[in-house]
Amino acid sequence: MRRLNILLTGVGGQGILTSSTILARAAIEEGKNVITAETHGMAQRGGSVEVHVRIGDVYSPLIPEGKADYVISLEMVEALRYTKYFSDRTVSIISEDRIIPPSVSRSEASYPDKDTVRKNLPGKVYFFNARAVANRAGNVLAANVAILGAFCKVCNHLSVSSLEKAIEYVFPQKLVEVNVKALRMGYEELKNQ
Repeated sequence: MRRLNILLTGVGGQGILTSSTILARAAIEEGKNVITAETHGMAQRGGSVEVHVRIGDVYSPLIPEGKADYVISLEMVEALRYTKYFSDRTVSIISEDRIIPPSVSRSEASYPDKDTVRKNLPGKVYFFNARAVANRAGNVLAANVAILGAFCKVCNHLSVSSLEKAIEYVFPQKLVEVNVKALRMGYEELKNQ
C-alpha cells in the first residue's frame, strides 16, 4: 500500500478521537506506518472535531486538500464542513445522526436532509445509522465503533481482526465485548446495502 488518507469528522463527545486511535492501532497491528493529527473546533463537548489518519508511505500528519481516500463522519453536517478534503474518488461513510446546532434551534438556519448532503459531497457516499447499530449491539455509545465496521467493509485495507485487536488494546476489558459486537454488526449492516 502506497498511502491511505482517512478523515474522521464529528462533534466533541462522539468518540472521534477514540475511533482514530483504533484505526491507528489496527494499522500498527498490521505492521503499517501510521501518523495521526487531531483538530478540535471547541474545547468542549459539541465542538467540531476532525482527525487525520494517514497510513502507509506518509511523512506529514495532515491530509492535503482533495486527497482524502475515505471520510468517516459521525454527524451529517460535519461531513459538509470538510468538503475541501473530498474528491471524486473519495468514499464517505456518513452517520445519519443529527446534532442540531444552536443556529438551527434558533431558526437562523436549516438542517440539510440526506439528499442535500449527498448532492454536496463528491465521490461515493454511504449513509449509515451508527446509533441504531450500536443500540442493537448493546450500547448506543459504541456508534463510533459501529461506523468503523462499516468503514472496514468498504475499505479493504484494514482487517476486522486487526480492528478487534485494536479495540482490545484501546478499551478497558469491560467494554471490549460490546464494542467488538458493534464493529461486527456495523460490518454486516453495510454489507447488506
